[in-house]
Amino acid sequence: MMRRLQVAGQDLLKVLRDVKAGELKAFEDEVLNSNRVFVTGLGRTGLMARGLAMRLMHLGRRVYHVGDVITPAMRQGDLLIIGSRTGRSKVLQIFEEIGHKTKGRVAVVTADPESPVARKADVVLTIDDRPVVAARRRRNEPCLPLGSLFEQAFLVVMDQVVMDLMSALDLTERDLARIHTRFE
Repeated sequence: MMRRLQVAGQDLLKVLRDVKAGELKAFEDEVLNSNRVFVTGLGRTGLMARGLAMRLMHLGRRVYHVGDVITPAMRQGDLLIIGSRTGRSKVLQIFEEIGHKTKGRVAVVTADPESPVARKADVVLTIDDRPVVAARRRRNEPCLPLGSLFEQAFLVVMDQVVMDLMSALDLTERDLARIHTRFE
């Protein structure tokens, strides 16, 4: 049991090591320079995207989750962040089209920078778990199922984004805590 946890941790580190600093910086700049941020994703990646939305709210950003009934229309100066491991979802492609039609910007976080959604994005942040998963499968070794490695890496990378944005905005954890919900 513990051995599998260590292997999962090693796999996560391999994926995180390959995140490109330039892509990360470009993604962070998009968030900093946007008026409002809209986030979306499907399945468990969508849950990680909602986690990002929560942290951006803690930073004082105006942020919305696509599909919530209180989400307003996107407009010029806004940013749509799409989280998608494969970047092939038709629904997310439609959301991306909407983002561009409003003259907003689109940032995609994906494992596949050549995917349909990534190819049309203004900014792509690649978190590529595919080489690690493929190597495990070739060796017939167990690996985290169904995109879990990407989802975990997505969460860790987005938390790093938040830390970098905290620094850029000169915010502390105490500042974020002041905005944190009191409905707990």
